[in-house]
Amino acid sequence: MADTPTTKAEQAAPPPAADITVAPVTAADASALPWWNGLGAEASHAASVEKAMSLRQALRAYPKAVFWSCAISLVIIMDGFDTALIGSFFAYPAFQQRFGVEISTGTYQVQAKWQTALGLASTLGSIVGIFISGVLTERFGHKRVLMGAMTWLIGCIFIIFFAPSVEVLFAGELLCGLSWGMFATMGSAYASEVAPVALRAYLETCVVVCWGLGQLVANAILDSLNTRKDQWAWRIPVAVQWAWPVLIIPLVVFCPESPWWLVRQGRLPEAEHSFKRLSSASADEARAAVALMVETTELERSLSEGDSYRDCFRGPDLWRTEISCIAWASQAFLGFAIVSYAVYFYEMAGLPTTAAYKMSLGQSGLHLVCNGLSIVVGNRHGRRPIYIWGALFMSCMMFLIGFLALAHQTPAIGYASSALFLVWFCAYEMTVGPASFVIVGETSSTKLRSKTIALSRNAYNLANIVSLTVAPYCLNPTEGNWKGKTAFLAAGFGLLAALWAYFRLPECKGRTYEEIDLLFHQNLRAWEFSSYEVSPEQQVEAKVMAEHNE
Repeated sequence: MADTPTTKAEQAAPPPAADITVAPVTAADASALPWWNGLGAEASHAASVEKAMSLRQALRAYPKAVFWSCAISLVIIMDGFDTALIGSFFAYPAFQQRFGVEISTGTYQVQAKWQTALGLASTLGSIVGIFISGVLTERFGHKRVLMGAMTWLIGCIFIIFFAPSVEVLFAGELLCGLSWGMFATMGSAYASEVAPVALRAYLETCVVVCWGLGQLVANAILDSLNTRKDQWAWRIPVAVQWAWPVLIIPLVVFCPESPWWLVRQGRLPEAEHSFKRLSSASADEARAAVALMVETTELERSLSEGDSYRDCFRGPDLWRTEISCIAWASQAFLGFAIVSYAVYFYEMAGLPTTAAYKMSLGQSGLHLVCNGLSIVVGNRHGRRPIYIWGALFMSCMMFLIGFLALAHQTPAIGYASSALFLVWFCAYEMTVGPASFVIVGETSSTKLRSKTIALSRNAYNLANIVSLTVAPYCLNPTEGNWKGKTAFLAAGFGLLAALWAYFRLPECKGRTYEEIDLLFHQNLRAWEFSSYEVSPEQQVEAKVMAEHNE
């Protein structure tokens, strides 16, 4: 930020926001606040500084934003933990014997219908939880909603832990899914609102890393307990889920609320205070940053009306909703019917149970390593090329797995299929996996962010429901028994995703939210975004339009 002038300008400077007593206002009344008058130039300067900021400068200016964003992202650990838990339990001997039926070989298998039901339970609960989160977050803020969700989860875990039957287990998973759905959107929404342009991709990737960390912990616990034959083999992993809220709740209590949310609520002095807690900015810099938030909020209100779910499907926001929904839904389709049942897939490919769990544990480790590499990839390339080339490469890997499944099945073929799946997994965690989170976080408009993220995460959940419903009937030896041939479905979806991205996915890397708003209103083609320059005249015209519509 430029140094504040002294002498006369200093004498005319407005008093700090904390000294101003104003009646409650909406963001549309922001220009009536004493300290907002005449800060249009400072807002423009704040936008220029943010856009030009390097990674090192951003880390020095926003160290607390990095910390608090990572702290909120920890809730995603719980979602990743449960995803690995339920999918792996189906290959778990103690769990199979407790909730399955005996088959002709003298072993136990959870029936395909209950595999489907249990796989869908948390997803169905998440769909409801995500929609609730989209409404409650905009009304009560991130902190309060997150605290309520964790309190609800602590109680619902008791149902799973003491489940006497598969029916009660299903009910517990369904109710826990309400909280997991809220967690799935909270990290991305908070990171996108507290991070400057230079840190946006890194903090969104942190959300994916936390999800992978949850899977790693779950797989490590499952691997250490898979030889036990008593009920504690599956109850101990369930009980571990009580530990996460105990660790995370104290952090959430003290974290600052999103300044963007406070601006949308018209609580501008609080927004300024929150920005100071997230950065090392001076009072003048914080005031200019909040002025930019007000300006962007007013620009969005002038370009489109309303902030309901219905408004996500109107005008340019329809395209933004499409991008967010397909970017996240494609995560389920690119690994269709295989990823959610990775351990089960390894078993069906011919690996022993112990080897399947070792492979899954190694997969979780690769998740973290490849997410780290994705930061380097994302910093050098845009979201659009990463997504397109990633989808094409993963499609090729799935085709190879499918063709191997057509050959005579031997242990060597099983290990080869598993190795190719790990290559696919590494490519996913370096490209489409983290890129989708970044795309959703920066493509949605600020005023519709909570609702757009809710819609896009539920698009993922619906895609996951289709995958989870089909998977048991494809992989289960008592049903379709397709095994590796299921990969042909995933390969086809990969080609479709790459084709869609070429025509519909724009490049938003390095753009401020104000620029992104203007670009979506220029009727550009997706491949024109990266080279289009937003002129100062267009920005001035948009600001005049926003002031006129107040």
